[in-house]
Amino acid sequence: MTRYLILFVLLTAIGLVLMGAVLSQYGYSLFDPEMRIMVGVAVAVAAYVAWRVSTILKNRENDLSERPAPGGAGQGKLAALFSGRTKVHSAREAELAARRRKLIDEGKLEPEEAPPPPPLPVAEGEKPTRVAADASIKEKMAARAERVRRAKEQGKL
Repeated sequence: MTRYLILFVLLTAIGLVLMGAVLSQYGYSLFDPEMRIMVGVAVAVAAYVAWRVSTILKNRENDLSERPAPGGAGQGKLAALFSGRTKVHSAREAELAARRRKLIDEGKLEPEEAPPPPPLPVAEGEKPTRVAADASIKEKMAARAERVRRAKEQGKL
């Protein structure tokens, strides 16, 4: 709400100053009774723009609090300043971890399984049939050709 009020005051002031400057060039005054509608429109536009900007910034703040900072920011000593996580969020995570450990100790919850072992290395002389997603095009095409060759041998193609 504070951000909205600050934006509203700034936008209203800027709008009225600019409008007053343009009107004074043509010999009109912003404070004439005929200009009440223009002032009202300027205030309404400033209120809407301040509301939109404030909402966008609030949503962006909420989105960033869920994701890690790019480039590994927040890993150093000043993590509290640049981290999207709040103290409440960190405290909640610690509480959940403690509860999980307690349930594991009581036998009510099984510990998390270890990640699956890496794939077995291909024997020498045997061509791989699967490659990593970030492999070069040549490696991907060679693996595909090997899969097609094996499928033909097995009569699947």
